[in-house]
Amino acid sequence: MLMLFDDSLDGIDDAESDLHQSMGMVNLAPLDWFTPFDNEQARDPERGFRHA
Repeated sequence: MLMLFDDSLDGIDDAESDLHQSMGMVNLAPLDWFTPFDNEQARDPERGFRHA
């Protein structure tokens, strides 16, 4: 996420850019922040939560 503020990496948030693709990054566009990117590893919703 900090790379978004580095002027030398301008455009890294563009999913079509070579740099973005070569680094294997997830899409950093705000509209995609809450889209699961690894659905196969999703947490079981029936599992519940552990409290400390």
